[in-house]
Amino acid sequence: MGLAIRGLVEVGPCPHGRGLFASRDIARGRVIREFRDLVLASNPRGTYSLRIGEGEYWDGFPRGSPDYWSNFIDHNDVPNAAFVFDEGRTRAWLKAVSKIRKGQEIFLRYDSYHPTNPRSWEASLLRARATLTSGRRT
Repeated sequence: MGLAIRGLVEVGPCPHGRGLFASRDIARGRVIREFRDLVLASNPRGTYSLRIGEGEYWDGFPRGSPDYWSNFIDHNDVPNAAFVFDEGRTRAWLKAVSKIRKGQEIFLRYDSYHPTNPRSWEASLLRARATLTSGRRT
């Protein structure tokens, strides 16, 4: 797919579209990527927004960004990765919370960051469509 980071992860096809996969074994506790200079928004601005607090949304990275691949991390009730934020919410680390084998899809648990996050891509699309047709924002 052409979206990868340091030979560690890559975007590839999965049953629900595209997902993020380990390019090699990743040890439990390993930092997969550090994100610096986070800019949080008070409202979601994009399809890939992750709500991390009251009035705090971390928007996905735009196409062409070196971190665009991170938009493809899917939800699972038993995640193998997690975002860890610093106290000031200016940095985040994507960490393996369990061993991730080469070729295994990398998952987050979206609702662990905020209970209103959809638990699947499909739920996110349905909520966005409902918002557009009703003319109101959530």
